[in-house]
Amino acid sequence: MCTVTWRFRHRGYDLFFNRDELNSRAHEIAPSVDESTGVRFIAPRDGDQGGTWLLANEYGITVCLLNDYANPWCPEPAKSRFSRGQIVLAMADVPAVGEILPRFETQPLVHTAPFQLLALSPEDDPLLLHWHGAGLSSRQGNISPPILISSSFATADVIAARLGHFARFVPRPEQPKLSELAAFHRQHDPAAGAFSVAMHRPDAATRSFTRVSVDRQSVTLTYEPVGWHRGECANQVVRVLARHTDSVSAVT
Repeated sequence: MCTVTWRFRHRGYDLFFNRDELNSRAHEIAPSVDESTGVRFIAPRDGDQGGTWLLANEYGITVCLLNDYANPWCPEPAKSRFSRGQIVLAMADVPAVGEILPRFETQPLVHTAPFQLLALSPEDDPLLLHWHGAGLSSRQGNISPPILISSSFATADVIAARLGHFARFVPRPEQPKLSELAAFHRQHDPAAGAFSVAMHRPDAATRSFTRVSVDRQSVTLTYEPVGWHRGECANQVVRVLARHTDSVSAVT
């Protein structure tokens, strides 16, 4: 139950992510700067499993996750399931998008429910990996329009509705404006429930808005919890990393 959009710009990009979740799930943990094998990264955390749905590292790589609710495949037995958010964390130290697929293939995917993983960098085309239970598919190249959507409720209808909102907010999807994407992610109709981009229904809601901005000098992650969920604080959290010098020289 999430929506992600992005735009590339000179030597960088912006990515927006709405995380939608069941009200029964634990509170999110605000993003912090951590390290994996000496590589710094920023990630919010899932309060239940400790994984994450999104991270950005000092190489300017962003990796994010969307569940594939339309796929009925399930790992067996249930007790051996592996958290999808841990697979995102396993990518925390990658210096280039080209290293993601080989590492992804070493993960315990057969114990993981279906999902899609998106990776962006300033130097490469987007990489989209899809674990669908029967196997793994990958594609790297332009994704048009630049949006991915998931929903556990009326999946096809919700995706169609949000794509309709996207078309209205972003009339030129090949060149989306920052302000257009920001406004799209906050689209909310109280009567529309799951069909809004910032959604709110009796059993689930958008938990947070996250934006990642990458340029030649820095990686900035801005995180804002949505205040309607169980009284969570709606204060914005901003974390910044200096770009790793190797990644900066690669785009000079």
